[in-house]
Amino acid sequence: MSSSDVVEPPAEVLGRAADALAAAIADPDRIPDAALRTLLAQVLRLYAVKAENGMRTPLPPGGGGVTVTDAMLAVTDVLHALNTQLFELSMWQAMTGNCIAPHQRVDLPQP
Repeated sequence: MSSSDVVEPPAEVLGRAADALAAAIADPDRIPDAALRTLLAQVLRLYAVKAENGMRTPLPPGGGGVTVTDAMLAVTDVLHALNTQLFELSMWQAMTGNCIAPHQRVDLPQP
């Protein structure tokens, strides 16, 4: 048996993980805090790599169920964990041009 016979495709693993996380919303204590933090850190790292390689749509249509409050809590905590201020994020976006271009915005009507 080769290692490819044992290792599940990442898409299947991620699909099951997404289902487990969605189920845990009703009972958040089902997911240990440390495991969630580790998962979030790895998801952010993977997202950054994919964004640098051209993926620019951050969430499914309609935000994938994420509310503005959800996003604000997560972003605030991530910036705090990295000792980064919102001003620094704005400056980084301005200096690098790394922000969502008008034609990529999901909150504006598309032509």
